[in-house]
Amino acid sequence: MNAIRAVFEDSNEAKREVRCGEAAAPLDIMMSVAREALGQSCTDNNGATPVFKKGRMDLGSMAPSVSVLADQLLRTHPISVEPGFEGNAGISGGAWHDHADDDVALVYLRFSEGTVDLPLHVHEFSDRFIAVADGFGLFHYMPRGARCNELRSVVVQAGDIVAFTRGLVHTFTAPVAELVLLSYHAPYFEFEDPRQFTISDVSIRDGYGWMPGSIQSRSLNQAVIQVAPGV
Repeated sequence: MNAIRAVFEDSNEAKREVRCGEAAAPLDIMMSVAREALGQSCTDNNGATPVFKKGRMDLGSMAPSVSVLADQLLRTHPISVEPGFEGNAGISGGAWHDHADDDVALVYLRFSEGTVDLPLHVHEFSDRFIAVADGFGLFHYMPRGARCNELRSVVVQAGDIVAFTRGLVHTFTAPVAELVLLSYHAPYFEFEDPRQFTISDVSIRDGYGWMPGSIQSRSLNQAVIQVAPGV
């Protein structure tokens, strides 16, 4: 069966599976799983704070890795991957549109090694399901918003997924390796659309130099750093 699933880590260490059935193409399958995962996340959200979840992709018989799946998508559905995503020269991006639903898209993003200057930002009008296709990096987020001044940094690598609802202050960095993402936007706004993102008032400039000793071995699961707004 051509099926994949997203397996999330819940706070009680239980696993939640989001399945999809057979589909005609890898792009349709990826969009289906992302749509189901975000649908569940939005159901869990009581509206008080954005929902954030981390997990892993299980590809079943689809492909041996998410990296291979991304290569299949680029080969079977060629898109233009242009530098300058969100105004950052170190990030290239391009989008696959869902012809059955113009409001959503799957975005291919490639962070060059050493890209650590994408500022903390918020998608105020859109939810995200993001699969790490290749490489290694950090996902930084503020679980209780900018006012709490708590920034969490989670190591992400190929096969990991993060899903979050609109309003989460976050960013990615790729300090020691290239990072390739497949990011499902619901709804999707063109990159130059002002609704795409809003830069946060909080800066993690000092955090860019933060490099835990275990990061090279990829054994770090999560760390917490404190940041001050407006630095």
